[in-house]
Amino acid sequence: MNFPFFPQEIVQYLAVLFCSMGIITCGLQYGWAAASLPHLQDVNDTNKNVHLSASEGSWAAIGILLGSLVGSPLTGMIVDILGRKTMILISNFPYIISWVTIAYANSSILLVFGRFMAGLSDGICFTTVPIYIGEISSPQVRGLLGSSVPICLITGVLIINVMELFLSVTNSALMCIIFPLISFLGMLLMPESPYYLIMRNKKQEALNSLKRFRGTDAVNEEMSRIDKAIKAQTDESNGTLKDIFKVPSNRRAMLIMLLLRITQQLSGITALIFYISIIYKQAGTGFSVQIFTIIFFAVQSVMSLVGSAVVDWTGRRVLILWSLVGSALSLFIEGVYLHLLQDNVNMPKWSFVPTTALGMFVVFYGFGLQNVPLLMVGELFPTNIKATAACLSDVYFSILASIVSKYFQYVNTNIGAYLAFYTFGVCCIINFSLVYLFVPETKGLTLEEIQMLLQSGKKFKQQLKDIEVG
Repeated sequence: MNFPFFPQEIVQYLAVLFCSMGIITCGLQYGWAAASLPHLQDVNDTNKNVHLSASEGSWAAIGILLGSLVGSPLTGMIVDILGRKTMILISNFPYIISWVTIAYANSSILLVFGRFMAGLSDGICFTTVPIYIGEISSPQVRGLLGSSVPICLITGVLIINVMELFLSVTNSALMCIIFPLISFLGMLLMPESPYYLIMRNKKQEALNSLKRFRGTDAVNEEMSRIDKAIKAQTDESNGTLKDIFKVPSNRRAMLIMLLLRITQQLSGITALIFYISIIYKQAGTGFSVQIFTIIFFAVQSVMSLVGSAVVDWTGRRVLILWSLVGSALSLFIEGVYLHLLQDNVNMPKWSFVPTTALGMFVVFYGFGLQNVPLLMVGELFPTNIKATAACLSDVYFSILASIVSKYFQYVNTNIGAYLAFYTFGVCCIINFSLVYLFVPETKGLTLEEIQMLLQSGKKFKQQLKDIEVG
């Protein structure tokens, strides 16, 4: 299939754009809690179909994470059979069902069901899209394109919060249907991953796909390298769950992935995304909660763009480390302020502190922790194990995010939000040490070179020493 409407050299960018529309939809769903729950829990707000208690609101918030626990394993089982492109196309249908359900839900059960359906699509997207982007991108821009996933996620969060300034919960949900529709129509025109096609022994289709993504016919050397790498990986393991733990390089990659994901989530980001409006209202600054929420997510989106622009220059590892330092400091400042406020300390001259601390957090989190963990998940694993690893990554993420979200809701209700901020700050400090010791640099390396790095324990350790010296 040819693409006469597009210059060939930008096909990989267009593919990332269209598949990332699904990630924007995911962001819309994640941001829905912060944007809609204040309306749905307000007894005086009549512009809604259903009223939720605090507990029902909490379940509606994490319903998306529960759906992901189903969608991710399902995708892991079939993405190497149906293909990356096909799974991305399929992911758009549960999203549409979800938005229609949310728009017209007249009970908390229907609302949670709608959120659960969105989670099914999230499981598909977050398992498949990072794999697809990693496999179609040139090494020189893989960091930039891979960073589009978290950027699109937070962009979706921002969009839904802006929408609900002007639209009802029902109308904003119906408007959101446009994003999965664009993703579906755009992905119909895009090629399948050349890695997947080689795995399925479709060499000519893989060659054509690679030519389109690179915008040139001079791809024989890269094609040969990919072919040899996939054969070597297949000879080493069959790509089963057992092989993640049996093969040393896969085991190293899995441990790094687990560390990166827990580092990201234990910063408290999911709780902040879900409950930022409630947190800021408790701080009592007098500034508009809705305006601050939009600014919060706008800054996060901008910082994600900054991080993606420099990740192929600075490297992945240094961004995470600086991000953890700044995040920890911000969380402790916010925690201290909320602690003093709960103890009825009068602080009129310091009312700027919660706004400043949350702003600092979103800046530091946005340029490192927001982008890098998901980017590296798409880099660390060999082709034959990527689907299984991405599935485990998303299930792990959903479990962590659910725990963090429920932990914040429980602590906020029974003790005080300050304790959650202290907890998240301590976790950032601990994880700084772990990332410094165990996470390698993948900047500028091909996917095959990353596998060589992971396969050699000596080379793996030496690179860490080189990073310290450099």
